Amino acid sequence: MREGDRRRMRRTRMAALGLTPRLDADGPVSALDVARELGALQAQDYASGAWSLGVRSGLTLAEVEQAVHDREVVRTWPMRGTIHWVPAEDARWMCELLAAPRSTTLATRFAQLGITEADVELSGRLFEEHLREPRSRPDVAALLVEHGIDPTDQRNYHLIGHHCMSGLICQGPLIGKQPSFVLIDAWVPHSLKPSREEGLATVAERYVRSHGPVTDKDLAGWMLKPLGLTREALALVEDRLVREQVDGQTWLTHVAARDVPDGPSGVHLLPQWDEFLLGYKSRDVTLPPEHFAAVVPGRNMVFKPTLVIDGQVAGTWRRVQKRAHVVLEVQPFAELSVRRWDEVGRAAAAYGAFLGTEAEVVRVGPAGRDS
Repeated sequence: MREGDRRRMRRTRMAALGLTPRLDADGPVSALDVARELGALQAQDYASGAWSLGVRSGLTLAEVEQAVHDREVVRTWPMRGTIHWVPAEDARWMCELLAAPRSTTLATRFAQLGITEADVELSGRLFEEHLREPRSRPDVAALLVEHGIDPTDQRNYHLIGHHCMSGLICQGPLIGKQPSFVLIDAWVPHSLKPSREEGLATVAERYVRSHGPVTDKDLAGWMLKPLGLTREALALVEDRLVREQVDGQTWLTHVAARDVPDGPSGVHLLPQWDEFLLGYKSRDVTLPPEHFAAVVPGRNMVFKPTLVIDGQVAGTWRRVQKRAHVVLEVQPFAELSVRRWDEVGRAAAAYGAFLGTEAEVVRVGPAGRDS
C-alpha cells in the first residue's frame, strides 16, 4: 500500500474510533454514547477497558464507574469469548446473536474440566434465583459450592461466562476490587429486542462507521463469524457503505463517517487491549510489522499499552503505581523530538486526570536504555 493511502486511512480511522477531537461536542461525552458508537469495546482487563472509554469520552474513572452503576453500560461476553463494554440495552441481544456458548472449543474445555450439562443447567437455575442483585465473583463461587458444584480450576469462570454468553447474566459494578454478576433482566432497565436481520445490520453498520476503512475480513474477525454471515450483514446496510479499491482490496467506510479534523492526529497513550489494534483482523495499517513483536512479545494476543503518534503505533508504555502519583514509562521505537515529548506529556496528564492523580513520564530509550 502506498504511504499516502496508509496515512489517509490512519487519519480516517482515528476519527472513526473517537480518538480525535469531536467536532460536534464540547466537553465530555457519555460512556453510553461511546459504547453505542463503537458497538462494543474490548474490556477483558477492567483497567484497560475503563481507559478505552475514558480516552474517547473525556470522563474520569469515577465517572465511567458511575455509568456502570447507572446501568448505562455493562461488561459481558458478546462475541469471540472475550469481555467487552456494550450498551446495557444491547447486552442481551448481542450475546444471543453473536456469542457462542456451545462452540466446539468451549465444549472441549468443559469436558476437560469435567463440567457436565447438569452443572450448566443447575448453575443457570441458581443464577436466576440468586443474582437479582449484583454478587461478587467469590460470592458466586460460594453459591456454586453450596449447591454441590466445584468452582475451582476455572469452572467458576467458564460457568459464569457461559451464562453471560447466553444472555442470562452480565457484569454489574465492582464490589470492592471484585467483578460482580447479575441477571440482565433484573439489572438492565430496558433490553432491546431486534430481529436477527436488524441485529446483524446494527452490528455491521456500527462497526464500519466506528472502525472504517475496513475490509469484510476485519468485520468477520471482529465478530468471529464466517465470511458468509459477515457479507450477509454488510448487504443489509449496503446503501450506507462506501467502497473503494486500495492495494487490491475493497475497503469500506460509512456514508456518515465522522469528519476528519485537519492536521495530524497527535499523540495518544492507548490501553493494551483497545479497539485501535484489536478491532481489526489485519493491523498492518497502524502497526508496522517490524514492531509487532515489541507490542505483542509472546505473539499470544497479550498486547502492551501503545504509544500512538498520528495514528501509527510508535512505541509502548507501562504504568507504575506510586503512593501519591502514577509513573508512565514510555519507550518509543525511535528517538522523539522535544515537541513530541511535550505531546506525550499532555497525553500522560490526560491519563492522570482520568485516574484522579498526577502522572509523571519517565523516558525509556528506544533500545531499552533510560534517556
